[in-house]
Amino acid sequence: MADIKELERIASQVRRDIIRQVYLCQSGHPGGSLGNADLLTALYFEVMENDPSFNMEGKGEDIFLLSNGHISPVFYSVLAHRGYFPVKEL
Repeated sequence: MADIKELERIASQVRRDIIRQVYLCQSGHPGGSLGNADLLTALYFEVMENDPSFNMEGKGEDIFLLSNGHISPVFYSVLAHRGYFPVKEL
């Protein structure tokens, strides 16, 4: 379990990642992603049972489905910081 300061640090980095992603691709809506940084950070680092090694069976893991494509930058950043893929790929 992460402490609150660590969660705040991760969420802050996620916000920086969101701005960089939107700026570098010159497209996107950063507001929704920025507004969900704390929520997704808390879910992936504190609340949900999830394994970055990504087992297709997913037994014993929680599943998060994102149906709002406009906030994909926050989802990508949180997944990268959780270890699903390298942060440099953002």
